[in-house]
Amino acid sequence: GVLYLMEHEEEYVFTLPSAYARSILTIPWVELGGKVNINCARTGYSATVTFHTKPFYGGKVHRVTAEVKHNPTNTIVCKAQGEWNGTLEFTYSNGETKVIDTTKLPVIRKKIRPIAKQGPLESR
Repeated sequence: GVLYLMEHEEEYVFTLPSAYARSILTIPWVELGGKVNINCARTGYSATVTFHTKPFYGGKVHRVTAEVKHNPTNTIVCKAQGEWNGTLEFTYSNGETKVIDTTKLPVIRKKIRPIAKQGPLESR
């Protein structure tokens, strides 16, 4: 995928994680797994995000780890760990840490064009 941040004139190219159907015979749920790579040529930053699948016995669901790197200097500027749908802890290269609880973030509704103004290959 490609994400354009027009106000910053940045273009981010990224891959997507795999989605796994779990417990299809009982209460089904979807789990994300695999590595996601994110790159911005203009800024020189890249990130690798790993979605960890739950082990067969024990372990947590929705675990994620990430690393943000400044490629020109080969410096890791931030590492993150936690749950993508829960609490994430960010550790920066200067030693500072921040914790974000994603369950407490405001929900922002998507803005979409009316169906009559969408192209034939667009969908909600």
